Amino acid sequence: MKFKKSKPFTVGIELEVQILDRESFELTPKSKVIFENIKNPNVQKEFLQSMVEFVTGVNESPEEAVEELRESVREVLEMGDNESFFLSASGTHPFADPSRIRVTENDRYLKLLEEFQEVLRNFLIYGLHIHVGFPDEERALNAYNLYVKYLPLFLALSASSPFFRGRNTGILSYRTKIFEQLPRAGIPQQFSEYGEFVELYERLKEAGLIESLKDVWWDVRLRPDFGTVELRVCDSVSSFRRIEGLATLAVILGELSLIKEVQIDFHQIHVQNKWNAARYGLKGKFVKREGTTTVGRELHEIVKEYGKRFGRLRESARVLVDLISLPTQAELQIEEYRRTKDLKSVVKKSLVRMEE
Repeated sequence: MKFKKSKPFTVGIELEVQILDRESFELTPKSKVIFENIKNPNVQKEFLQSMVEFVTGVNESPEEAVEELRESVREVLEMGDNESFFLSASGTHPFADPSRIRVTENDRYLKLLEEFQEVLRNFLIYGLHIHVGFPDEERALNAYNLYVKYLPLFLALSASSPFFRGRNTGILSYRTKIFEQLPRAGIPQQFSEYGEFVELYERLKEAGLIESLKDVWWDVRLRPDFGTVELRVCDSVSSFRRIEGLATLAVILGELSLIKEVQIDFHQIHVQNKWNAARYGLKGKFVKREGTTTVGRELHEIVKEYGKRFGRLRESARVLVDLISLPTQAELQIEEYRRTKDLKSVVKKSLVRMEE
């Protein structure tokens, strides 16, 4: 599988959002209305009729990618003023009933529903995906292996899904626990060479289990067809500033992968670190060869190391540092529920607003 050359450290973003009724804050199947009135190719259909995805093109920096994202979101939000809907971005909807939600009539989605049955019927989940460009397969693979190690950093910063089906799950990113029920989802293995990845992909395809790379739903995956590595571990978030910070972290680690030797580690360590981030966020333990720290402290160390070696993204890195000291969207939702005991009020904490 040939790796398509891409300009190093270019950025693309995909954001999945919920469409909500303005009165009840329930999910509403108004994607059809959106696509009847909007011709923007950056606004795309998704698995649910109450869901829409915003995508960007290839951008030179996280700031440019987020600005392009803003423009597409603004167009749909303005339509919502007339069509009586809001947009919300979080990993789950706090109180929606999966049995009442409609799936988009699409051959691929209906085929997946037939395969995964009840597991997919509970898939009221929404994510943020970040693509980073690399010039060749060797450098992309090294970055991929580094991303596998540091996926908990992205997850902790983006955690926004503590509530599901009207309950506080006790897990800051419950979305990830739902997603992991699929056989080709979750934290993937590291590879010692690109050929291992190709062999795995080809065996899955020959067995008829996948048709393309789109059917591999790992938390991070190589995309030879785009010339990128795609980070998929993040919950959807409503803050453009936080999205910029997450994209900045993706580029920072991509640049560091050029000079950092990435050691293959036990898969169980990566699984445990991800659980710690999903459960406790930045306060969760982070286990590495040198010992045990926290996800937040490890994130501080990464930003500090990047500043010493590169510093190209100095301004964006400041945004990232600021986010480390702020409560996550999940923590804000939990605090709102403690204060109000009202799940509709919790939903309001995740509404997408242009003034943010």
